[in-house]
Amino acid sequence: MKLINMLKFRGFLILSLLILLSSTFQVHAQKDLAIGVAPTSKLIKLSPDEVYSDEVVFWNLTQSTDTYKVFIKGFRQIENHPGTAVILTEEEEANSLYSASKWVTAEKDTLSLEPHKNTKLKYTIKVPKDTTPGEYNVEIFLISESEFNEKGTATFANLASGVPILIQIGDEYVQNAELLKFITDKKIYEKIDVTFLSTIKNLGNTHIKPSGDIVVTNIFKQEVARVPYNNHSQSLLRDNTGNFEDTWQHSGYLSLDKAIILGPMTATALITYKTPHPGFSVLSEETTFWVIPWKIIFVIIMAILLIIMFRIIKKKIAEKQK
Repeated sequence: MKLINMLKFRGFLILSLLILLSSTFQVHAQKDLAIGVAPTSKLIKLSPDEVYSDEVVFWNLTQSTDTYKVFIKGFRQIENHPGTAVILTEEEEANSLYSASKWVTAEKDTLSLEPHKNTKLKYTIKVPKDTTPGEYNVEIFLISESEFNEKGTATFANLASGVPILIQIGDEYVQNAELLKFITDKKIYEKIDVTFLSTIKNLGNTHIKPSGDIVVTNIFKQEVARVPYNNHSQSLLRDNTGNFEDTWQHSGYLSLDKAIILGPMTATALITYKTPHPGFSVLSEETTFWVIPWKIIFVIIMAILLIIMFRIIKKKIAEKQK
């Protein structure tokens, strides 16, 4: 009896701990979505030795007041993932050539955010005199003071709220890129559900946003599809490489213009990346693949064989009757 009571007590204790832990995780998950911010991003053009001031607006989406620490850090793109960013570590910050965190000062180190109330944070950017032309970055973000005291800099991996800022210095920035790869995820497709995979390297000193079309033609050189490239408008930071995925899905084997979509197909990527005069710098590459609806072909072949066999049998029966 004592053993049973002890097991029941342990079971109750474990259940209580699980409930407590799950509620704790929910609180941390909600904190990531507890703050609104405006603007969500910013692009500024400045000159060496120029001073610029502006403000960020934060608001609390929860029902309780919380205190947040203000951080100013550079960021980098996640390797091969355009349109992403992670805060630099202290070591990365010290070695970064493109972080503008030392240029930026905020009027406060902490902010107390009341429920459903806007709070403004003023900041100033002072560009050093000897800054070379190009693009630099910085992010102003908040971390819950209690969460920071608990986890330290590990909280940077899951930012509650922040404003990434790109700062372009001078007018002589360079936009240059190279298309390293353009292929499909498979060589043979039964149905038209094609994923185009490409890799672009940013060789310039400012971010780029590749765009354009992937033109698909059939064996008769007829255009059967035109797929928008980088449909989500993902940016690629300077000195970074990014992998892009674009999909082409179509029902049936005829295009809208009744061109056949069967057999060998050719896809041509026509990609632009320059903001001024994009047509003067086009990245182009071709790849080939096949569309073979083998199940349909198998059914047709079987049907033809059955018809042939039926005629042969019918002919033999007719000959015997003679």
